[in-house]
Amino acid sequence: MDSRRTRSLRVGLVLAAGLALAALLAPMVATSTPIWADPDERPSVTAPIPYDPGAIDLRARLSPPSRAHWLGTDALGRDVASRLLHGSRVSLSVGLLAALAALAIGIPLGAVAGYRGGWIDHAVSRCMESILCFPSLLLALALLAAPPAIFSGLSAIVRVSLVIAVSGWIPIARFLRAEILTLRDSDLVRAAEASGLPRRRILVRHLLPGALAPVLVTAAFAVAGAMTLEAALSFLGLGVPPPTPTWGGLLFDAREHIYEAWWLALFPGVALFAAVLTCNLIGEGLRDRLDPRTPRR
Repeated sequence: MDSRRTRSLRVGLVLAAGLALAALLAPMVATSTPIWADPDERPSVTAPIPYDPGAIDLRARLSPPSRAHWLGTDALGRDVASRLLHGSRVSLSVGLLAALAALAIGIPLGAVAGYRGGWIDHAVSRCMESILCFPSLLLALALLAAPPAIFSGLSAIVRVSLVIAVSGWIPIARFLRAEILTLRDSDLVRAAEASGLPRRRILVRHLLPGALAPVLVTAAFAVAGAMTLEAALSFLGLGVPPPTPTWGGLLFDAREHIYEAWWLALFPGVALFAAVLTCNLIGEGLRDRLDPRTPRR
């Protein structure tokens, strides 16, 4: 395997590990609680960012980046670096949960539609076309503004993830259906059917393993799309509600101070760009590695 074909994947995995580590360590890295306190009243060890994400300090409002506040403060004096780190937990969680929900819906529907055909394929295809008639953002806004009863009792992160997955499963199902349509007439499948194997076993054992490569690539891009859509929903006020910090919420807070406090929009935008770039690099790397038809570069 040419190393150039896996360069995107390696870079993407390194960036993903960094983002995941930042999200996991946010409660310890950005908090006003001392990391270690000496019972003998010696100086305690504070966190690298010694501010809680919701701590308000009006005396430091709209302070530019400095040694005290690495990425500056917002209109309420809250530390942007702390809110950015804690917001990464929400954005990454929504992206991963939405992608997993989309896989859980798209894989069985796409697989059954592609293998069985007939009225099942017709019904699934018409369902996909019906959902595609609505823009993803518009559909998500409608579902969040007037949530169905099934969403009651769910946390905001899970609710937003499921809403995003309502349209996110369609590319996965379409790619999987197309791949299985190509593979179901192969000699391997015909031999398995002639031997009397059940259709379910043929689908699971012989068709899905060969058709999942484009699905994994699509899932990587789906994580990026879910994070972008979550940021848009939070910016419009229908995402994860305050006081939980989110990248879209930080961008929403920055809109009124964009000229006097450039850091409020710059750093959340860079974080969202880095996360989307990471997912795209992983998707491209998986495509180069798993798809033999991709030309060598």
